[in-house]
Amino acid sequence: MSQAYVNQLTINCLVNKDMINKHIDKKKLNKEEKEEIKFYRKRTYNLFKELINGTPPTELLPDVKYAYDTFVRASIHYFKIADNNDIIQAEYDGFERTFVEPIYDLSGNDPSRSVEADKFLMRSVKLNFPQSLDKHVSKTIVQKKEEETFLPKQKNINLLDPKLEYKGIKTEKKEKEQLI
Repeated sequence: MSQAYVNQLTINCLVNKDMINKHIDKKKLNKEEKEEIKFYRKRTYNLFKELINGTPPTELLPDVKYAYDTFVRASIHYFKIADNNDIIQAEYDGFERTFVEPIYDLSGNDPSRSVEADKFLMRSVKLNFPQSLDKHVSKTIVQKKEEETFLPKQKNINLLDPKLEYKGIKTEKKEKEQLI
């Protein structure tokens, strides 16, 4: 028996018929959506170019305009986060990464390994003092100098730097000059 046959038999026996029909309908919709995306690809690209150039069609639906605005805002937010991460990571380029070997390898199902790991993580301390030493020790109170707390500084990162405008875009020089 093939694995596909066994899976289909299991689904037929254990799943509600309505759920099976919904699952099949979703698969069909996904195939239809992929075909539609392929069919309307050039028109979608042309519409997006018109919107980004500021010349939208006159009969444009408000839903399309809203989706475009939402996409542009989300894209700008994504680019800001990516640029911010790249700038911060650039400061750490000189550091060497080191890999630390794990002390315990817990990959197996051996119960003794988990007991060892528990002992390693959970420290037990036994105090067996027969009597207190408070009678024999003189106490002096020394005031400690207050240490200055280290507060991290917020970095000022220019996300509107002209270098970041074309980051990640693979275009020819002529197209860049036209956009500028």
